[in-house]
Amino acid sequence: MQIELIVTGPIQENCYIVMDEATHAAIIVDPGDDAPEIIAAVSRMGAQPTAIVNTHCHFDHVGAVEAVRRAYGIPFYIHPKDQAMLERASESAARFGMPMEQPRVDRFIREGETVPVGAHSLAVRFTPGHCPGHVILVGDGFALAGDVLFAGSVGRTDLPGTSWTELANSIQNQVLTLPDDTVVYPGHGPHTTIGRERLTNPFLQGL
Repeated sequence: MQIELIVTGPIQENCYIVMDEATHAAIIVDPGDDAPEIIAAVSRMGAQPTAIVNTHCHFDHVGAVEAVRRAYGIPFYIHPKDQAMLERASESAARFGMPMEQPRVDRFIREGETVPVGAHSLAVRFTPGHCPGHVILVGDGFALAGDVLFAGSVGRTDLPGTSWTELANSIQNQVLTLPDDTVVYPGHGPHTTIGRERLTNPFLQGL
């Protein structure tokens, strides 16, 4: 699998293109802003996108969804418990002076399902706490973690719809159960590994 990072927008959100190198089938994860840069990356990779999949629906993660959907005619997937968050995305963005086109969802994904990427598939794990419908996508040796776990930090729990108790449970039961050598691709900042965060992340001590 090839994973390409595009850092988007003023909040520096991480969008990922995940491609099966054999078939060039790909999904676009969390297209937050800067649709032209995402589209250029897809072209550079020779990828053939089949879906947009979001870990969660805060406005900084969905700002380019509609432009990317139009470019490729592909569906947009989220967890059903984040639909209310999605419906407020453009209003939330406007409060920060960041106008965006309001996305619409095509299909819901749930815990235990998989998202196909060519001959491969990514497992959906339900990880609420930072958002009611947050999920992570787990592949062979890697996890697209959205805003659950960062290098040296974790997702915010001081926003509407957040819960530290839920986030801690999600990290303990759905994230730290992955092998230590699993590469974590977060929604902001550099990639890391489960083992590194288990040992050094101050927010994980005691979990």
